[in-house]
Amino acid sequence: MKTFALLFLAASLSHGAALPEAAKIDSLLADGWQKQNLQPNPAAPDEVIVRRLYLDIAGRIPTVEETREFLASPAPDKRARLIDKLLASDGYTSHLFNFWADVLRLTDNTKGRITAEAYEEWLKKELKANTPYDQFVKKLLTTDGGAWDSGSIGFYQRDENKLDHLAYTVQVFLGTSIVCAQCHNHPFDKWSQKDYYGMAAFTYGMDIRGGDVTNIKLSKRPMTKPQLPEQLANLSGKERRQYMKDHPEEVARLRKEAAAAGKVSNEEMNQVRKALGDVMRPLRYTAINWQEGKLPKLPADYAYDDAKPGQTIEARAMFGHEAKPKEGQTTVQAFADWMASPENPRFTTVIANRMWKHVFGLGLIEPLDEMTDSTVASNPALMDYLTQLMIEKKYSIKSFLRVLYNTDTYQRMASTQEVALGETYHFTGPTLRRMSAEQVWDSLITLSQGNVDSAVDEENQRLHQYLDDLNLFIGTMKDKGPEGIIAAAKEGIARRQENDRQLTLMREKMAAEKGGNADPASAKALANAANKLRREASNDLLTNLIGEERAEALIRGYRPNQQIKKTARPVMKRSEMRNMTKEQRKEMARSSVDRTMVARASELPSPAKPGHFLRTFGQSDREVIDNASEAASVPQALTLLNGPVVQSLSNPGSQLSQQLAQAGSPDQKASLLYEALLSRRPTQDERIVLTGVIQERGDNALEDITHALLTGSQFLFIQ
Repeated sequence: MKTFALLFLAASLSHGAALPEAAKIDSLLADGWQKQNLQPNPAAPDEVIVRRLYLDIAGRIPTVEETREFLASPAPDKRARLIDKLLASDGYTSHLFNFWADVLRLTDNTKGRITAEAYEEWLKKELKANTPYDQFVKKLLTTDGGAWDSGSIGFYQRDENKLDHLAYTVQVFLGTSIVCAQCHNHPFDKWSQKDYYGMAAFTYGMDIRGGDVTNIKLSKRPMTKPQLPEQLANLSGKERRQYMKDHPEEVARLRKEAAAAGKVSNEEMNQVRKALGDVMRPLRYTAINWQEGKLPKLPADYAYDDAKPGQTIEARAMFGHEAKPKEGQTTVQAFADWMASPENPRFTTVIANRMWKHVFGLGLIEPLDEMTDSTVASNPALMDYLTQLMIEKKYSIKSFLRVLYNTDTYQRMASTQEVALGETYHFTGPTLRRMSAEQVWDSLITLSQGNVDSAVDEENQRLHQYLDDLNLFIGTMKDKGPEGIIAAAKEGIARRQENDRQLTLMREKMAAEKGGNADPASAKALANAANKLRREASNDLLTNLIGEERAEALIRGYRPNQQIKKTARPVMKRSEMRNMTKEQRKEMARSSVDRTMVARASELPSPAKPGHFLRTFGQSDREVIDNASEAASVPQALTLLNGPVVQSLSNPGSQLSQQLAQAGSPDQKASLLYEALLSRRPTQDERIVLTGVIQERGDNALEDITHALLTGSQFLFIQ
């Protein structure tokens, strides 16, 4: 066994695995092959490797120029150089963003759209900066404040139910499914319902409604009541009453001052609260606040003997060392330290296994997120080494991936035989994988537009301006305090009361007209008028509070840059369509090409709406962890044949069309299509077939070849 491993180690050092850590991985795999009497897959040629590296690291196929540059290079270490180049590219950020967006279930189709977009931008910046994974996780778990402080608050804003959020957190970072224990003791593992609530107690104090960050409290009583001196503000109600009894002259003075400032009746106070509620609406879902000491209680139907229904549960770690707060730490900070510690028996193993699957197509432990005490990796020695390697690399995901991509095993031909459920794969090479929806999209963008990776990390200036406005707004509100807010609101109370009176009349009128089958246009006009009255009253208060210029920005609201929709085509009768020439039909199709075909998937709404190309090709709906599908379907084939994608490629302005126009003869154009889509030139047998197609189909040959390549397995699979 040692002889076989040493021979393989010598071969890998002379071929692909220039890094000692990569050679160690190859050696551990070779031990497994010898035990199973297996041979490694053949070495992959440069044409396969260049395409695979671009897809696996940058998330797209290489351009023709990038392929030719790599293949023409005589450098013996050109593969290692390309790996380093791609790991440092914005394409890497884009591709890994798509990966983590699936794992963390990122979605901007939520009520908190502003926070969701800030979360997405934060994630891209963390990936680009290569923040160590343990620090990345700690940042997510201990995040606090408003979206203007850090977009990472989107991690908690993702789920309104704190118990559900805990289940996802443990599943993602500890590879353990405990969701069943939320309602009852786990039927297939050792976790009890009490264990679940003990874990939930670590993060239960996170108030996703904003808490003190965005909460502006007004006195529940009119200002005609006496106010106490500041030094007595923290006294109990009984002590305050005694003070008022013992100091009648002071109380009388305070009442006199309140009267001089102007009384606010209960009705007026209600108007103030109503106006403030409208004004504060933009701040919803934009902040979270940690509340130390807030703990969960067992449900009323708790049915086990180890605790009582309704009992408050203290924080307690599921396994490993205790997670007790150190001096000056909060409970959630102690939880983050426990979670991301190298001493945690699962944390490092889970991320090492997750990254291994990202590179090779299967994990050493499958499924990724159902680990138990009895779980054994398919290659235990390799899993132990990868876990230790992640620690040695100080949780640098880029450094870890660099080792994996430089292994001789990764640079072998892919295994084409599907691994059946329950079978063990011994990694004689990476598995043959179908492109993800995002990889297909980004590859088509590359064909149409070339390399657009540099646009990935562009900052959303409009989003940051709006977040700054919100931050200034909440700061101004806190500076003014309840008295200042009430004073500003008093100026508009009369107008609001008049508006309320008009709104009541409008509602009565709408109700009467509705009963009499009113004209829809009339009802809509009344509704619009009512909305306008409400907005005007709120806008007046906002202007009084923060000034006209800043108020105008908040009133305008955050409108994310909408993608340009399809260019409207003229409405035509069927008879006119029938009389159009073929060229006229093509030109009309080109004029309605979807203009979103200029941005990578990571820059589009996340996830795309149902019916979009990305969803058709299996993009995750982000409802559950890692929910993407790589299964083929008829709608996918039809999209590639007749959809706007092909139209964008055939558009005269596309990169592919321009390259074809300069290619020369039909044979050269066909060869270019192979280079562009498959990163290789056609074989001799394929050239014979292509010549026949060109002779038979004439001007239509290139379109037929493009369709055939786009829908074929060699394009859609990572060889």
